[in-house]
Amino acid sequence: MDAKRVSVDLEESLYRRFKARLAYLGFSMKDVFTDLISLWVGDWGIQSVPHTVTAGDDLRSIAEQYYRDPELYWAIAHFNDIAFPTLLRPGQKVLVPEPGTSPSGLVPTSSIPQDARKNTASTDIDAQLHRRFRARTAFEGTTMTAWLYEFVSEWTGDWPTRTIDYTVKAGDSLSTIALRFYKDASKYWVIAHFNGIRNVALIHVGWQLIIPEPVTLGLLPAGESPYIFGIHDRGGEHLMKEMGKIGWVLITERILGNPHDQGGGDYADLEREGYGVIVRLNHDYYPAGTIPWRDDDAQNYQSFATRCGNFVENSSGCHIWVIGNEMNHPNEWPRNEHGQAQVITPAMYVDCLKRCYAEIHRRAGHEDDQVVVGAVAPWPDVAKYPGNERGDWVQYLKDVLTLAGRQCDGIALHTYTHGADKELITSAERMPPPFQDRYYQFWVYREFMEAIPASMRGLPVYITETDQNEPWAHSNTGWVQEAYAEIDRWNQQLTNQKIRCLLLYRWEVHEGDHWHFSDISEVQDDLRVAMNHEYRWWR
Repeated sequence: MDAKRVSVDLEESLYRRFKARLAYLGFSMKDVFTDLISLWVGDWGIQSVPHTVTAGDDLRSIAEQYYRDPELYWAIAHFNDIAFPTLLRPGQKVLVPEPGTSPSGLVPTSSIPQDARKNTASTDIDAQLHRRFRARTAFEGTTMTAWLYEFVSEWTGDWPTRTIDYTVKAGDSLSTIALRFYKDASKYWVIAHFNGIRNVALIHVGWQLIIPEPVTLGLLPAGESPYIFGIHDRGGEHLMKEMGKIGWVLITERILGNPHDQGGGDYADLEREGYGVIVRLNHDYYPAGTIPWRDDDAQNYQSFATRCGNFVENSSGCHIWVIGNEMNHPNEWPRNEHGQAQVITPAMYVDCLKRCYAEIHRRAGHEDDQVVVGAVAPWPDVAKYPGNERGDWVQYLKDVLTLAGRQCDGIALHTYTHGADKELITSAERMPPPFQDRYYQFWVYREFMEAIPASMRGLPVYITETDQNEPWAHSNTGWVQEAYAEIDRWNQQLTNQKIRCLLLYRWEVHEGDHWHFSDISEVQDDLRVAMNHEYRWWR
């Protein structure tokens, strides 16, 4: 296969983190660049028309004819590998990519630092992909280098999110250090790249190394599962156990806001069995609000945050805590004594979240717990505020994450279909205006994933609710199988942020909640068949 080289200069710190993350994940630069470029180029250039050069033609006149813009001639030149655009001869045939279209206006948002020390990241990619990539960047009025820098910046994000310092001791090698911190001696390049070590055979006693994303046990922590299977609520975990796929269980807790309440929860039995354990901390349920009413000095938020810290400190068997639920949905908004609902804006939720984050992390033994952003409800358009006048749920999540910044450790999502047909899992159906840009089915999860800021692409993501948006059908339609297959397909893409679980909603029977499947054998059978597959987010 013909190949051509792409390259980009990166500032030293980004170069080291990029190379280290590649080694950490076991990916090649070629595979990652190919994937990122392919996603951006898409099917651009698949449609083209042949043009036969006549006397007087040049690429500018051809661009004017097909695009009504002579300055787009370089797109045609690159698409045809024409090095000298002025040298055309009559009878020569050229292909004009995407005739009749105009540039999309896409421009990179990251800028390459001019004065920083740089290193070059380069690799070969398929020549045809290179040709379409180069042509499209010219069509958009940009460059391959600018987009490659954007791709690397977004893919690397703020990785690593956790590091430890290590002092080289007598007898150490990078392999033994990698074995100690990753339980895999072959990952020595992770440490080498991150610390700028070129000669991996030469390290000295006393050197100070930074170890990115150490996995000191070589295994997932207790209370986490490598599988993506899971159930909302206790009671159905035996389905996973009997199939040998010990997945995830989510428990919701109504903890109210008394800062003097020291009560906690016991989930140690689930942790001992090997399940991933997620606990959602709710102030209350309808109509009192998933987080409390915000008073003038936000004291209610602080009291709830203190209660969260107390609950976590007095609980066992869990270290993943979701704060609140569907904050953009009116059923989750707090109400006063007159029944008036208080809209939870992103700023209000993040104010509460940050207080909970601080309270949980300051408790002894919980410094490394995950405090997770609550899931946003897809499709309700009622949470409107300045900057999001139409009540867009995807924008709501993006605003929450942007405001939260580093004061969250993970992200919860919800996704559903409107019906039991398994084809809806991969449906590209859009909503009616004014939301014709939004998915109406399961693929809404993709829009949520794409809304995650680049700096947060290293955080764990948990889909903590999924169902058919109506009571579960008393038939095995293959819906569950297709849902898990879809998430696995997402996770198999090298550059995608991993989704750690997809939890079926729900097991328990609750008054006014019609989505339980504890008594629907067909749904359980559908799950059993899905678990015949080895769907893991962690290998």
